[in-house]
Amino acid sequence: MMKHLSYRVIFLCIFMPPVLYILSIQGLEGLFQRSWARGLQGTLVSDTSALLRGEISIQDEVQQNIDRYASRSYALKWGVVPRITVRTKTGRLLYPRLSPEFNYPLQADRTQPGPQVRSPLTTLSIAEENLKIMEEGITLSVELEIPRNTLLANSILVFYIFLFSLVLYRAYRAKAEAAEKLSLRMEEDFKSATEKLQEAQERLVTLAELEQNYQQEIDRLQTEVASASKKVQLTEEQALEEIETLEKKIQGSVAARQQMEEEALRLQEELGRLESAQKSASRRQAKQIDITTKRFRTLYKNLEFHERAVEGFLNLQSEFQLKAEEFIHNINEDESRLSVKRKVFAGKGALPVFECEFAYRGRIYWKKGPDGRTQILGIGTKNTQAKDLAYVKSLHKREA
Repeated sequence: MMKHLSYRVIFLCIFMPPVLYILSIQGLEGLFQRSWARGLQGTLVSDTSALLRGEISIQDEVQQNIDRYASRSYALKWGVVPRITVRTKTGRLLYPRLSPEFNYPLQADRTQPGPQVRSPLTTLSIAEENLKIMEEGITLSVELEIPRNTLLANSILVFYIFLFSLVLYRAYRAKAEAAEKLSLRMEEDFKSATEKLQEAQERLVTLAELEQNYQQEIDRLQTEVASASKKVQLTEEQALEEIETLEKKIQGSVAARQQMEEEALRLQEELGRLESAQKSASRRQAKQIDITTKRFRTLYKNLEFHERAVEGFLNLQSEFQLKAEEFIHNINEDESRLSVKRKVFAGKGALPVFECEFAYRGRIYWKKGPDGRTQILGIGTKNTQAKDLAYVKSLHKREA
């Protein structure tokens, strides 16, 4: 797996989850803190008339409103720990109340104290105290913390681990697929090279057999020369000349083998160039056919041109093209003035096809279409007449 992955991807997938986890925790703490601050700011003191009547102390009012707000928030269930402080402008602590029954941090399900029966003097004292505090003003301080190993913190961490595990897997799959494609392409190239090498080796074996035959012949002649040393000098010279001839043949065979190898390389390069040139020529011819077809459609509104006709027109020499276009102009203006050489095909279910001459050797094949427009089926010369008639015949059979 490691050979398909870059160090950068592995580093990011290991480094980013804890970094994003820390940043997300800090961002959520700030988000919850701003949300709670806005929500509590308007709900700390909700019933000012009850406060001024002394029915409830402002500390109890603040505590009940904070507890009520907390009970509606899902943040506590997710593990968020709020630290809320309410003071007067002079620094007097109103919340949290430092009493034995108060639990800190908040508990959303804490029961609220029931109504208490107070004497008129107590009620008046509480109202005066409430008024004094309200005149001083109240400040709210909210700090929220998302402790580690809570539901929310663990969910964020698991999310980032899963996300970057998916990124790591996708990166691995992409690299693996690219490596597999490269392996297949290399295997195909290797197979092609092996086939070419096998062909070259077969040719080399053939040449080696020829060399071996020549060498055996040389050995035989040398043996004959040694055994016939008592013969006349003329016979010996003839044998030596034959040996020299055979040696030249061996050298020629070696040169021919080298030439064949060079010729094979040259032919491979030439084949690549021819394929490239053929593709380029096909694209140029298709473009020229398209341009000529658009020009004919623009100039000759009464005619309809088959692609075979446009292609045949372009294959004509320049002087024949001028004569052919003159004929096309005449048939577009008034086909009744044309001199028809012969009717090529006619039968039931299909309109007849006519052949006309131009410039003595030129041929144009046309017919009337179902919509009344003249269709130019083919344009050529006497040399291409057989192919053009075969094409027109195939069209005629499909329509019949």
